[in-house]
Amino acid sequence: MRAMLSQRIVVGMAGVATILVIGCAQPPTERLGAAQQAVDAAKAAGATEYAKEDLVALEQQFALAKDELTKQENVLPIFRSYTDADKMLITIVESGGHVAAKAAQGKEAAKTAALAMEKEAREVVASAEELMAKAPSGKERAALESLQQDLSGLQNGLGAVHQSIEKGDFLSAETQAKTLKNKGASVSEEIQKAIEKTKGKKAKVHA
Repeated sequence: MRAMLSQRIVVGMAGVATILVIGCAQPPTERLGAAQQAVDAAKAAGATEYAKEDLVALEQQFALAKDELTKQENVLPIFRSYTDADKMLITIVESGGHVAAKAAQGKEAAKTAALAMEKEAREVVASAEELMAKAPSGKERAALESLQQDLSGLQNGLGAVHQSIEKGDFLSAETQAKTLKNKGASVSEEIQKAIEKTKGKKAKVHA
């Protein structure tokens, strides 16, 4: 009788132990690592600049998933469940791929825009230089010296724009190139005014 009771107790304890082992859910470590890689990949693709809002949303989702994992770690092992966290991490991996793709597309579009604006700026500056070359020499040209300095500054600026493009800083490059284009147009107008003014003086002298 006692032997049978002892046997039942042993069997019962073994059953409880089995339930405890099976019931202790394991944290989704691999999923967590994959989610982290997805977030990092999105950043590497340029999401910080070219898909900013999407990246913020992705990081918020990741933070919530990690909070859920922490929450389960504070629960008794037998009651832990990583189902929700696992689903959240799977979604983050998928979303991370979309964010990375969107960032890559945005970066390529920014590159195209930067190159186009650089070309326009170079054309405007070249036009201003051609106009300067036609300006009168001698005493009359003295009034154009400050504008010549402006042209030199524009050329240096174009070099900086090209460096930004080479570094992959396309948004900054486009902004710089646009500024140079506008300034180049203004310099051309000033050169033209100076030339017209000089012509006017010559006409009066001959008169």
